[in-house]
Amino acid sequence: MILCSTRWPLALGLACGAWSGAPAHAAGTLLLIDAPPTVPTLSAGVSARGWPAAPGSTRQQRALWPAFDYAAPNGFFASTDESIGWNLAPQFMDEAGVKTWQWGARLWPQWGRSQRDTPPGAERIGTRVLGELFANVQALPFLLLQSGASWGGGQHGEGAQLELGATSGVPIGEDLIGIGLAASYANAAQLRGSFGVYPAWQPSRGWQDWSVAISAEHRFSAQWSVSGQWLGAHLLGDAARSPLTQSRWQPSFTLSLWRRF
Repeated sequence: MILCSTRWPLALGLACGAWSGAPAHAAGTLLLIDAPPTVPTLSAGVSARGWPAAPGSTRQQRALWPAFDYAAPNGFFASTDESIGWNLAPQFMDEAGVKTWQWGARLWPQWGRSQRDTPPGAERIGTRVLGELFANVQALPFLLLQSGASWGGGQHGEGAQLELGATSGVPIGEDLIGIGLAASYANAAQLRGSFGVYPAWQPSRGWQDWSVAISAEHRFSAQWSVSGQWLGAHLLGDAARSPLTQSRWQPSFTLSLWRRF
């Protein structure tokens, strides 16, 4: 799964959002985006982020990054939260279908394990670009079901994982607190690439983690807003038992200030 999000999904009736993000290890591959806009939209700002320095690490990386978000009426999107992708629903569905479904493909980076976090005898794996097929459906007015199938991880690009989740929200005045639950299942190559880089350690495919995410956004005006997400993932199975795993609990956060142009 990955880590971050900024604006709000269609299922929760606010502007656009993402449960995803640039630093990606295990938790957070699910994508939440609004229906494509009627005209192109562009937002920019700054994001403070924190995420595990490596899969299973107790050390946290923190950074302050510029942020941008572009969305086109044909479903194309590019941003520091969702990476680059295309929601294909507008190409094949009517207006009602586009408001109910989000499905398509995207590319996003999965960061590797730095030299500092690679112990002696372990094989270091660098940053990779993963592909993902995603599909979301607004099953109920207050419930969005999500899925994402990713591939391209592991030492030789043979890693794959499937993540399933659901998001709902709690209204607080004019704002909304989003609450999401998810779990991911990975093949052996994906687990070995992230958690088992010792040659003698051979994981089996299975559940990789479960996670909970809490997101919020507040709009100061039509142009300015602030958004944030905290995501906590709990490693399972072989990922939790890896010799490189120092902690099963993997928290991350994003806090962003946006201006819409």
